Amino acid sequence: MIKKTLVLAAVTLGLMAGGGAALHALDRQPVKAVTPDDVAKALEIKAREATVAKKEAELAKQEAGQAQLQKDLDDKLARLAAMQAELKNQLAALKGAQRQEFVNLVKIYSAMSPTKVAPLLDGMDDGQVVKILRAMKPAQVAKIMPKLKQEKAVSVSQEMGLLKQP
Repeated sequence: MIKKTLVLAAVTLGLMAGGGAALHALDRQPVKAVTPDDVAKALEIKAREATVAKKEAELAKQEAGQAQLQKDLDDKLARLAAMQAELKNQLAALKGAQRQEFVNLVKIYSAMSPTKVAPLLDGMDDGQVVKILRAMKPAQVAKIMPKLKQEKAVSVSQEMGLLKQP
């Protein structure tokens, strides 16, 4: 009875949609009855489609979250790069200021008499003395060296490469 109802419904729809051509098509192709297996397969396909749609929605949500994380990471990297550039500029300014302070100190020591500079240099580390003396004119260094303590003069001369080390 159900098979006849389905066939009748199909014929009626065919008549409405295509007129007589649909009847001829029905005559040529036998109508297959819907079996419980067909219904089960259809339900299974529908369930799989729902699962796929759900997983696609979850995937889209995860992709949106990852896109936001990437944007946040890019923003942080940009801020980090800006801070790094700022620190680099500040370091360069600090080095420039230190260099200028050193140049000013060398000018001050150069303007002082050798008898006044020598005691100051005697109290400093040999590396600092070498750095200061290398920044001075050789004529000024020649006047200061005899005024240094003998041990200091020898060690500074060796460090400056003026004397060979034993």
